[in-house]
Amino acid sequence: MLGDLVAQAPDITSGKPWDARRTAKMGAFGLCIHGPFGHYWYTFLDRTIMTAAPTSARAVATKTAVDQIFLAPIFTSVFFGAMKAMDGKPDEVTSEVKEKLWPTMKVNWTVWPLAHLVNFRFIPSSQRVLYINTVQIGYNAFLSTMQAAGRKGEVKEAA
Repeated sequence: MLGDLVAQAPDITSGKPWDARRTAKMGAFGLCIHGPFGHYWYTFLDRTIMTAAPTSARAVATKTAVDQIFLAPIFTSVFFGAMKAMDGKPDEVTSEVKEKLWPTMKVNWTVWPLAHLVNFRFIPSSQRVLYINTVQIGYNAFLSTMQAAGRKGEVKEAA
């Protein structure tokens, strides 16, 4: 929710109405999907990709690669699909994902590989989700803006 509020702040301060529904959708996604999934995902990575040195360059690179090659495109697709479903437009999920996945992934790959190198090397496993959620505030601002963008990349007006 905080990322969406950051994304909407310039509009709100310039007099446009706050899109509370958009904020609520982001909050619902975070609470019901992203938060619980993140906890289990990072636990899975830590348990599955075990080496003698869990913070070694090899372990860190492997965890980061698995996250970014496998999870990131799937989770990004789930995000756009969930947002369309919450809009009551499940028939638009496929076209939304086709249109927005690649541009979103290009931004994702400028943020998350470095964030995860720090995450897997320096952050204790018990604090991973907290660290990720901190980084996620800025990334969610981007995701919220991307999700709210219309077909031609223009952000839709608040309803």
